[in-house]
Amino acid sequence: MRITPESCFSETYLQARRRFLAAAAEAGARIASYENPLARGPLGHELHLDSAWFGPADASTVLLNTCGTHGAEGFGGSAAQIAWIREGGAASLPPGVAMLMLHAVNPFGFAWGLRCTENNVDLNRNFLDHSQPHPENPLYAELHPSLCPKRIDENAIHKMLMAGARFIDRHGQWALEDALSRGQYTHADGYHFGGTAPEWSNLVIREIVARELAHAPRIGFIDWHSGPAGDGDLIHLCFSRPGSAALNRAKRWWGPNSLDPKTIERMWGSKRPTRRGILFWGLEEMVAPHASVTGAVIEFRSARLKNDPAKAMRVSMLERWLRFEGSFDAPEAEGYFEEIRDDYAPRRRSWQENVLTNALSCYEQTLRGLGEWTQEGLNKAAD
Repeated sequence: MRITPESCFSETYLQARRRFLAAAAEAGARIASYENPLARGPLGHELHLDSAWFGPADASTVLLNTCGTHGAEGFGGSAAQIAWIREGGAASLPPGVAMLMLHAVNPFGFAWGLRCTENNVDLNRNFLDHSQPHPENPLYAELHPSLCPKRIDENAIHKMLMAGARFIDRHGQWALEDALSRGQYTHADGYHFGGTAPEWSNLVIREIVARELAHAPRIGFIDWHSGPAGDGDLIHLCFSRPGSAALNRAKRWWGPNSLDPKTIERMWGSKRPTRRGILFWGLEEMVAPHASVTGAVIEFRSARLKNDPAKAMRVSMLERWLRFEGSFDAPEAEGYFEEIRDDYAPRRRSWQENVLTNALSCYEQTLRGLGEWTQEGLNKAAD
């Protein structure tokens, strides 16, 4: 089947799930599905996280590939996964390497076209030990009231911008960006809320990793995301420790320039904020000490360039308003949902074509690197 945007990109979560499952079954994958008992989709339908295993069951090296960690961002990642399957990716796996795809890690967000889970939890801030005191983000509390207007109108935007300007005067621009996005664990109705307990998706991923990856000493990882301004080009966000073997390995796979902080900050549009509780670090903790992880959060740049702070904040404000001030069936809701969709999964053909081209190239680079890593492991075992 010829790979086109029409054959890989879906209009809804349900269509994306049907396409993923059909492609995986046709390719002979071992499939498992996990229903979220806590939420339903827009039509009252069930929501699932689905997994598909390609390659030998006893592979010593596995590429774990996730999409939809941030719900609505799943459209690009789903299309990338479907394209790889339909391009015959399973037949080109290097010896000793398998692929484990997780589709719609956050099915509620994917189905509704929102970033967060059914509990307004940013899943990529939820992977930490909730039995311990949560990381503090004291400056977020200062910003929270101005970020939560009852209506999204010119007056509310003006108040938000004035509050932001006063905050920058006191703390600086970087402190503003960091406080907003690093993750916070105190305001359940706020931005980038990391939760106070593991989300359903978190628990299911842990179950899958414990069962499927316990035998593999080498884990590759690609977590597809979207959002920063651009047209389908990739930003590689590697969270391995500086100077580590994992970071050096990632540089060999994807090129040192792609992981250079200057490259990333230029493509991201600013200095990278701090992060807490991300899936990447959660995965490292899950497989330690028996396995090493090399990988990245990889962003498809997707949004249109925003030339003022109000536009930059708008999508986050819309999601929060839909959840806590308005409703999913409010008169404004349809337009708001469409604005959010256009940021994370635009229907521009150029974006969709670039996503498929760049994703397939990235898969090829990554699997080649995993094949070399596997051979290195065999050579060491033989010495």
